[in-house]
Amino acid sequence: MTQGDCEDPPQPSTALADSVIKGAGETKAGQRADTKTVGGLECDGASGKAREYRIRSCARPHMRAFHLAWISFLTAFIAWFSFAPLGPAIKKSLRLSNEDILIANVASVSSTVFARFAIGPAMDIVGPRIGQCFILLFAAIPTFFAGLVTNLAGLTTVRALVGVVGAAFVGCQFWCSIMFTKEISGTVNAIAGGWGNMGGGLTQIIMIGIYNMNLASPSCDEECAWRNAFYIPAFSLLAAAALVFFLGDDSPKGDKYDAPNRRRSGVVDVAKNIQVWLLVIQYAACFGVELHVNNTAALYYFNRFGVSLTTAALVSSLFGLMNLFARAWGGMLSDYCYQEWNMLGRKYAHILLVIGEGIALIAFSRMGTFVSAVCIMIIFSLLVQSAEGSTFGMVPYVDPKNTGGVCGFVGAGGNIGAVLWGVLFLFTPNFQDGYLYLGILVFVIGISDAFGSWGKDYFCYNIQQQCSSTGPCSHLTSDLKYANTTVY
Repeated sequence: MTQGDCEDPPQPSTALADSVIKGAGETKAGQRADTKTVGGLECDGASGKAREYRIRSCARPHMRAFHLAWISFLTAFIAWFSFAPLGPAIKKSLRLSNEDILIANVASVSSTVFARFAIGPAMDIVGPRIGQCFILLFAAIPTFFAGLVTNLAGLTTVRALVGVVGAAFVGCQFWCSIMFTKEISGTVNAIAGGWGNMGGGLTQIIMIGIYNMNLASPSCDEECAWRNAFYIPAFSLLAAAALVFFLGDDSPKGDKYDAPNRRRSGVVDVAKNIQVWLLVIQYAACFGVELHVNNTAALYYFNRFGVSLTTAALVSSLFGLMNLFARAWGGMLSDYCYQEWNMLGRKYAHILLVIGEGIALIAFSRMGTFVSAVCIMIIFSLLVQSAEGSTFGMVPYVDPKNTGGVCGFVGAGGNIGAVLWGVLFLFTPNFQDGYLYLGILVFVIGISDAFGSWGKDYFCYNIQQQCSSTGPCSHLTSDLKYANTTVY
């Protein structure tokens, strides 16, 4: 498909053309498709997707799905990283080394890679609600038995099984993508993903709080305290699964999920798309880094600066808690740049965030005092999480008919990155040098983004795939033809 294929004279717009909008509900020409109001939101009449969002609303189906998406992912994230703040206590109890803890960390994110690759295409068939329930229920089982491990093999196995819950991110993003139009998807996905990722900070507070509460009992020592700390996140997973199953809706129209593409070639189409793999690399450089820091920050502060386990966990929680707004900022910035400069705006907003992330991580690794390290970590956190939001601002445009598969592949990229960064740390003399080398890699990836190929128009492909029955791009108005270009 070339730009020349889109040069037909403008024709009256259709409902599909009207769905390619600027802002929340209007095309650049001010045209509007068949519109209806559902749950107090303005929605596209054909697809039922909402053109706006209202955070304080829990109305069905859109806003309730939004809140269930991020709450379920938040619960999953808390369970997934529930081991990290207790790392020093587990290390002492099981007589492990730093390298042993890193091996268990790698196992926890490695299993998520396979889970995300598998669950994305599966959700394209069964829908995000059922897929999300399955993930939460599956992970609850090994979380219940986490306190029974006695050696490295047991710890690694349990962390790998619990790591499957990281695939709940795919359900979170896919659910939001089918409930809201692409023009606000950057913001909606970023808010939902960011609030879910906030579990990486909350788990530091929650788990260390449970640990100290257990330790306050005269009959409970340090080993007893950490072993009995995992029952609460396990029960939380069951509660979240029940909420999703009984209160959620399968589609924007509230009825049973109807898979738009049951072709076996769906996964193949996603795997063959070069744009998907380029976004996989981008997500490895941001979310992969966040996962790795979530796994190592408490141990880093504990070992390097000699602070207590409680202080190390509470300070490390600041990194994850920035997700309350940082990831949303990235999505909002991506949407704003899209309104001003189309997909080029999304691309270069992302590039600047990744480059800034790399610089901040390099600076963090060189901080010699506890206070300065915490301050730079917060700046680094804002940049890395904003980069995650800007990444998923581009995801819904890549292959609309296989959005679940694309979410799964790109989401898995974050875990692939976390695995690679964990292995990198195994071959570095200390954590601070590991952070330095990782910061340099992220900076190089950010710089290389600027040289991506933007030569072809990808918009016609996406539109024709969505409504081949309406004919070629000639039915679109001229101001909409180039609203979407190749992501990279």
